[in-house]
Amino acid sequence: MPDANTSPTPAVRVARAEQARAALRAWNGYDPSPADEAGLDAELDRRLAQARQP
Repeated sequence: MPDANTSPTPAVRVARAEQARAALRAWNGYDPSPADEAGLDAELDRRLAQARQP
């Protein structure tokens, strides 16, 4: 089990994201388009930048 000082490799992160998308699709039909994903990523980036400001 990884500890707080390690982070998953890019390949592990991709695999986990694919698993999460598959689970959401199976559970409630959620299946964002690439454009939707880009919009969500941009919003997350905006919020993270805002949170980092003093």
